[in-house]
Amino acid sequence: MFEPIRGGTRGGQAEFKWSDVSADKDRENYLGHSINAPTGRWQKNKDIHWYNRDKRTDAEKEEEIRKIKEAEAEALAAAL
Repeated sequence: MFEPIRGGTRGGQAEFKWSDVSADKDRENYLGHSINAPTGRWQKNKDIHWYNRDKRTDAEKEEEIRKIKEAEAEALAAAL
């Protein structure tokens, strides 16, 4: 009734490459195809993941947080 579990990967996970998706005629059927497998002239020399890059340093982040806390404290003091 019970058989041993097969080894290996199913669904081709081991052979999957986004570069193959960009050449596939049905590339629109893949979720994330516009970011992970871009095609065409519009993406050449462009940072497609610009929204995911963090360009600020830790010191800049701490300075921004400090300014926000000061502004909140002033607003709270003015409200009271």
